[in-house]
Amino acid sequence: APRWYELCNRYGLYVVDEANIETHGMVPMNRLSDDPAWLPAFSARVTRMVQSNRNHPCIIIWSLGNESGGGGNHEALYHWLKRNDPSRPVQYEGGGADTTATDIICPMYARVERDQPIPAVPKWGIKKWISLPGEQRPLILCEYAHAMGNSLGNFADYWQAFREYPRLQGGFIWDWADQAIRKTFAD
Repeated sequence: APRWYELCNRYGLYVVDEANIETHGMVPMNRLSDDPAWLPAFSARVTRMVQSNRNHPCIIIWSLGNESGGGGNHEALYHWLKRNDPSRPVQYEGGGADTTATDIICPMYARVERDQPIPAVPKWGIKKWISLPGEQRPLILCEYAHAMGNSLGNFADYWQAFREYPRLQGGFIWDWADQAIRKTFAD
């Protein structure tokens, strides 16, 4: 992986460096994120990431993980990161706009206008998220536009919203691979 960071530094690719924290198989999802017994394990992953990679200029954002619910462990590590590297924003997908453990609202697969009433973790449409009273953080979709099969039909709707609202700052297309429905090969 060090070579990857060197190439990104050289060629000007921006990197969101994400701690290896993911617990989306747990029920409830925040079971480990809100358990103080797990803080040392969470902390080891975040501190190791920062200590290994902090001198790479390609890293523009630190991420506290992905799909792990929200909880006190993420809050503690957010504050640790802000003390140890105040030069970079910190993002965390798991808490949505309800958490203070992120400088960026970074939902996963939030729709443009329609809310998703998922019982455990409801997702609002991105226009609603940025319209919350007092909310000033930017919104960057941590995952969207997964083009497996024919599932990219609303791409133009996202880009219309990105152009219309300055705080909607784009997103990361999952997953940097061509998974088109039909492929042709020379051989």
